Amino acid sequence: MTHVKRLSKNWLLAALIGLLALSWPGLLLSRAAIDIDSPSAKKIPIAVADPAVRGGADPALGGQLAQVLIRDLDFSGYFLWVDPKGFPGRDDEKSPDFRAWGMTGAELLVKGACQLSGPSLQADFYLYDVQQGKMLLGKQYSGSPRDYKKMAHRFADEILYLLTGETGVFQTQIAFVSTTSGKKELYLSDFDGGDFQRLTHHNSISLSPRWSPKGNEIAYTSYKDGNPSLYLLQLPGLQSIRISHRPGLNISPAWFPGGESLALALSQPNGNSEIYQLSRTGGVIQRLTQGTAIDVSPTWSPDGRQIAFVSNRAGNPQIYIMNVSSRETRRITFQGNYNVNPAWSPKGDRIAYASMSGSQVDIYTVSPKNGEVQRLTFGGKNESPDFSPDGRMIVFSSSRQGKPALYVMNVSGANQRRITFMNGEQTGPSWGPKKINN
Repeated sequence: MTHVKRLSKNWLLAALIGLLALSWPGLLLSRAAIDIDSPSAKKIPIAVADPAVRGGADPALGGQLAQVLIRDLDFSGYFLWVDPKGFPGRDDEKSPDFRAWGMTGAELLVKGACQLSGPSLQADFYLYDVQQGKMLLGKQYSGSPRDYKKMAHRFADEILYLLTGETGVFQTQIAFVSTTSGKKELYLSDFDGGDFQRLTHHNSISLSPRWSPKGNEIAYTSYKDGNPSLYLLQLPGLQSIRISHRPGLNISPAWFPGGESLALALSQPNGNSEIYQLSRTGGVIQRLTQGTAIDVSPTWSPDGRQIAFVSNRAGNPQIYIMNVSSRETRRITFQGNYNVNPAWSPKGDRIAYASMSGSQVDIYTVSPKNGEVQRLTFGGKNESPDFSPDGRMIVFSSSRQGKPALYVMNVSGANQRRITFMNGEQTGPSWGPKKINN
């Protein structure tokens, strides 16, 4: 996409000032108003009208743009879609009939228009407060006609930012392992499981993909050279570089904040699995754990001062937290006799993990401060949780409908839904970072 510009600084400033004082029954449209972490949060009724199509653009494009926006906003779990077919009047994108739209039950309204300008597609989007009869947001995007989904994703992100103070996840991607080809290879999809593509062709076993903080590399373990070694997959070129081929295991990588180093489990030199910190070229920076126990699956705190990891030092796998500078270590999980797959939230307030009880495996989160535990899933085999970059959602693998597939949910456990419907099994997801728009 080539560029984005604000439609008007003056009206946007006025809208934002008015937004601070805006009060609706049951809804305050302010950044702190929407308790999007609460499973009982009120969903906001929103109508998305098909953008008008002008200037030689494909007549079907308006409906396609609307469907992307509807899917994005529904995916967030914070909106209740209002069918615009119930709108009793006619209007255009810059002068909505707010009284008529109010009859549909919508509290927010998205309208827009798109047209070709030479080889470029221009798309204008507007967000309106129906009850107050005000425009809250307006954006104009331009780029290749094939970028229409990106334009809709960006406006959906802008809507979430306006309402919550945080950009949404609609421009992010998820890396994961799939057996679609008959082997465990790495794949990539949009945040909602769409537009998936195969990343590796090793014809072997590839595991534990982990996005770099900058989003230009994926660390992973592969058996393609015989030994389970650590590789970096460069994006978008898909060049695979081996950075650790030490004897034994080179598994479960975790990027240090900033992306200049990684933690991972190595089983050399004595065959016991310990956690090390390596440079991004594979050199050992420091050894983090030492003992007779098996220590694996590190995950860094957002400030890089602590790691959570799995250890069997108490007899069975449990989650521990280590202060990296002092090496002081404490156990954080005490419920369940098999707790694995820790992932530290970008917000720093929760650690997600998988816990086995009998034959049941479910996703839980625990507070690293006080050990308070919350169960998020009930039923099936649920594993390998990872947080979205805003810390508001969790992607995980579940076999609740048969073969393992990827699911997402709000951090509270609400709005669980399946996102992959590929052949084979999908496991080990890693949610990529937000993309920075210029």
